[in-house]
Amino acid sequence: MIVYEYPFNERIRTLLRLEDLHEKFMFFVHQKSPLQHHIALSTIFEMLEVAGRADLKLDLLQELEHQRQTLLGFLSNPNVQPEMLDAVLIELDQTSAALMGMQGKTGQHIRENEWLMSIRGRTIIPGGACEFDLPSYYAWQQHSADQRFSDILGWFSPLAPLFDAIRIVLRLLRE
Repeated sequence: MIVYEYPFNERIRTLLRLEDLHEKFMFFVHQKSPLQHHIALSTIFEMLEVAGRADLKLDLLQELEHQRQTLLGFLSNPNVQPEMLDAVLIELDQTSAALMGMQGKTGQHIRENEWLMSIRGRTIIPGGACEFDLPSYYAWQQHSADQRFSDILGWFSPLAPLFDAIRIVLRLLRE
């Protein structure tokens, strides 16, 4: 069965785009080929482009708090299993705390990395990521798959709280 989700508004549309990019990233980062890791890294750049268009962190914090307040209203409902509700509330609190712990602007750690920004600048040019245009990037692509995987996850990891928040917000909206 095909499920087509129509976003309520631009904020939800942005969350759905980021969710889609995250799924793409997770697929390609777990592959072994340098070309697939190139796609994973390019996807991080796309994520930053989409996430940077709005004050996403603040929007997510507000949405998490809204969901928390909505769920607190169910505490006295005898038809709700308190253990399940408590688990979701704890997950919301942990996700909010991790999101608040993110330092600086979304993706700032990548924007401050000159090497990554040079790659980003070349990848937006069709055919711009050739070995003769980015020799240091080409050399990095020759590292082992495990090393590339580790590097890419290291660049992505500061964004993880953002995607945890997106995951829980979309899950609660869908349920």
